[in-house]
Amino acid sequence: MGLLTDHELDMYRTRFLCSLDKLAKGLIDNPVSSDEVYRLAAINGFPGGLQTTDSLVQDVVILEYVKLGTGREIMLTIKGLQWCKENCE
Repeated sequence: MGLLTDHELDMYRTRFLCSLDKLAKGLIDNPVSSDEVYRLAAINGFPGGLQTTDSLVQDVVILEYVKLGTGREIMLTIKGLQWCKENCE
């Protein structure tokens, strides 16, 4: 079992992607720090914040909603932007 359960992953994925969309100003290929996204999403209660962030990033990269940038930067893909338009307020 990973750091997050499947239920937690689903719930936090939405908060994480919607926060990324807000920070990226709804633009694809606009790099944002994954740690900044994690803080904005206010995902608390985990002793390993860095590990939780990395788990969420790995999940959304596998789903092709996000691509990796330089260092800890991530960017929305076209697929990710479409998901955000359908699921974020």
